[in-house]
Amino acid sequence: MAAPGGAVQDLCEEATCSICLECFRDPVIIPECGHNFCRSCLIQCWEKSEGEASCPLCREIIQHRNLIPNRPLANVVEILGAEKVSLPGEKGAERKGRVCGKHQEPLKLFCQEDKSPICVVCDRSKEHKSHEVIPLEEALQEYKDQISSCLDNVRKEREKILEFKADAEKESQDLLKQTGAEREKMVAEFRRLHQFLEEQEKRILAQMAEVEKEIAAKREEHLARLSRELSSLDSLIREMEEKLQEPASELLQDIGSSMQRSQEKENLEDPPVAFPPPLKWRIWDFGDMNLFLEGVMKQFKDTLDSGLQLHQENVTLDPDTANPWLSLSEDQKSVRRGKVFKYLPNNPERFDTYGYVLGCEGFTSGRHFWEVIVGGEEGWAVGVARKSVKRKGKFCFDTREGIWGLGKWGGGYELSSPHEFPLPSEEPKRIRVTLNFEGRRVSFYDADTAVLLYTFSAASFSRETLQPFFYVSADGHLTIS
Repeated sequence: MAAPGGAVQDLCEEATCSICLECFRDPVIIPECGHNFCRSCLIQCWEKSEGEASCPLCREIIQHRNLIPNRPLANVVEILGAEKVSLPGEKGAERKGRVCGKHQEPLKLFCQEDKSPICVVCDRSKEHKSHEVIPLEEALQEYKDQISSCLDNVRKEREKILEFKADAEKESQDLLKQTGAEREKMVAEFRRLHQFLEEQEKRILAQMAEVEKEIAAKREEHLARLSRELSSLDSLIREMEEKLQEPASELLQDIGSSMQRSQEKENLEDPPVAFPPPLKWRIWDFGDMNLFLEGVMKQFKDTLDSGLQLHQENVTLDPDTANPWLSLSEDQKSVRRGKVFKYLPNNPERFDTYGYVLGCEGFTSGRHFWEVIVGGEEGWAVGVARKSVKRKGKFCFDTREGIWGLGKWGGGYELSSPHEFPLPSEEPKRIRVTLNFEGRRVSFYDADTAVLLYTFSAASFSRETLQPFFYVSADGHLTIS
């Protein structure tokens, strides 16, 4: 490769873009000042500029962004390349970024103020005179350490996200499996209920058909008897009418026998109706069936409730766990920080350092919720805690201590985890705490607007009893609604 010297060296310098420090690619000229740049370099420079467009070299304001191709300069670059002259940018990384574009001196220093490499001439200039300058190698090592630290943090965050993703996938699979099992159970219950109703329908309809046949037979028998009586009466009527038309001698003849037959017909009792009493067996049978159906439906509803329904709990505060600075209401529904320390028995259940108190209720399964009025104040926290949570000495408001909670103090909201809590659009006055034991979730809602505030998912309950958890400071006051 030919080594440029003298005029060729000057020609190479003229063929270099002052922005990218490489040979021109599609060179253009600015009409106002006559300086040349790569088209892409100049466009990018103007896009980054917040004010008016100007020449990157002389700072002259550009009135019209008309870029004129510099074809002679492009031809020079092409000829130099054809002659195999070493052009700027062809030595790769060894040259790029190692020579000051302004003074053509090696970049051996680093300006802490401008965050950029400079040469020794730049260091002596007014531009960097008051700036803190260190050797380039020191800056390189310092920023390598910072980048390595950031890289480690980013990798850890990536691992956390992957872990959260795996937990969410596992939780969704568990919920789908639980829902599938409940669906199969419901389908089996409905199928059994359908089968029972079909069997009862067939049995009742068969019995009713038998009764209908019996009623029809009795009706035919009774109507036949009445028809015979009507025929006998019709004959007697005709006979008596004819008797009235006879002369006296004939009418009185055998008059005793005719009157006797007439009196016998008059003295006949009303014919009894011998229909079967179907109402009796119907009431008894349907009563039995109704009782059975009520039992089936109650069992079916209990199955539904136990698996899917969210139960509202009547939570009360446990005075045996309350910190001595706390004051509980008589109904054990409200708690506030008192002004006097109460000398209470230091039993193992009592919190002795922080203003904590637990609910009396314990949960080992199912889905539950309760609501707490917090008002617009701060200095409070609500949630759930393991029954084995630490009671004595100092410990953190943290899920690792067995506390899943949301609170407000110091002018902001806090979670018992390192995650950030997104500020709600409106200050919640009443918070609903929901616990899904099998789903391993604890959620917090604005009870007035039903807006979800936060959810702890894939919580490590370890199948241990969980209890409602409350905290109040000097400014706090909580009421279980």
